[in-house]
Amino acid sequence: MRLPTIKGCSNYYPKKARCPWCQKNKVLEPHSFAGLAGGAMLMDRKRENGGPDNRMHGFLAIDWHGAHDGGKGIDRDIYEIVEIAKEVRGGQFDLCFCSTKCLRAYLNFCVDELEKKIRKQKSKSKTSLKREAAKNHRAP
Repeated sequence: MRLPTIKGCSNYYPKKARCPWCQKNKVLEPHSFAGLAGGAMLMDRKRENGGPDNRMHGFLAIDWHGAHDGGKGIDRDIYEIVEIAKEVRGGQFDLCFCSTKCLRAYLNFCVDELEKKIRKQKSKSKTSLKREAAKNHRAP
């Protein structure tokens, strides 16, 4: 599965009534499904109502924000993000899965992708530090 899963003019996923994770069971109306929804409503305060609007772009992401500037914590100075929904026109979106099991597997996949990015940054940092140490060791 590719990330971000939903972007642009699409406001729901999947487009076909098949669970995007297991590919076995039907989802979307009128079928049963577990969903992850997000967004905002552009409000008309005079009428006390609101809804999607093309002036809004919805987003959903998970991220890692490492400690810095004297803060305490692991994976210092690393910032990584995994976008789940990006620039969704109208500001609202739904991701649908056939069960909470498939929804959980998808969310675990997203967290796994975040952890991969963190590991990659840690590896780059270690390589950079080793190069710097070798460079300083050779310097007169």
